[in-house]
Amino acid sequence: MAFEQNVFINCPFDNDFKPLLKALVFELIYLGFSPKLSQTLSSSAIRVNQIKNLIKTCKFGIHDLSRSKAMAVGELPRFNMPYELGLDIGALEYGSRKLKTKRILILETERFHYQKVISDIAGQDIENHNDDPKTLITKVRNWFSANFTEETIVGQSVIWIAYNQFIDDLNTNLSATYTEDEIEEMPIGDFIKFANDWISEFKE
Repeated sequence: MAFEQNVFINCPFDNDFKPLLKALVFELIYLGFSPKLSQTLSSSAIRVNQIKNLIKTCKFGIHDLSRSKAMAVGELPRFNMPYELGLDIGALEYGSRKLKTKRILILETERFHYQKVISDIAGQDIENHNDDPKTLITKVRNWFSANFTEETIVGQSVIWIAYNQFIDDLNTNLSATYTEDEIEEMPIGDFIKFANDWISEFKE
C-alpha cells in the first residue's frame, strides 16, 4: 500500500526554492500522501543508488526543473533534476508491471520552457508555477484530481488556508525555543515531522 501513497520529489534544495518545497510537502501530507526526498536519505551510501531505490518505492513522481538552468551570469546550470527525471521515466517505461502504473508531473517556472530545450519530454504532464507557492498547490492538486477521477479531492483554497494556518502555528509554537532563522532553515525532515503531527490533529 505504501507504493500507492508514496510521492518522489525531485527538486532543488536551495533557500530560494524552500517556500515552494514547504508548500508542496504540506499539500502532499494533507492529501494523504507520503513525500519522499533524497535530502532525507542517509549519506552513508552511494547517492544515486539511494535515489534509484527511492524511485522504485513511489507510484508518483513530482519533478521541478525550474532551477535546472543558470540562475545568474557565469553560473552553470544544474542537471541533477533532469537526470533524476530520466531515472523516473526509465522506471516507468522499463520497470515491472507495478512501476508501469507510475504517474509523473513535471513542474517549471515558465510555461513551455523545458519543452523547448528538452523536446523528448513532450507528452508528459508539465505545469508551470511562476515561483508562487499558491499556484504550485493549485497545479499539483488539479493533477492529482485528474489521476483520481473517482475521488473528490478538496479544493486548492482549503489546502492553502490550512497551509498558512500551519505556518502561523509552527512559528508561534517554536518561537520560545528556536530563533526565526532556525525555524526558517530547519531541515526538511523536521518540517515533515511537524506537518504530519499538525495535520493529524487538525483533521481529528
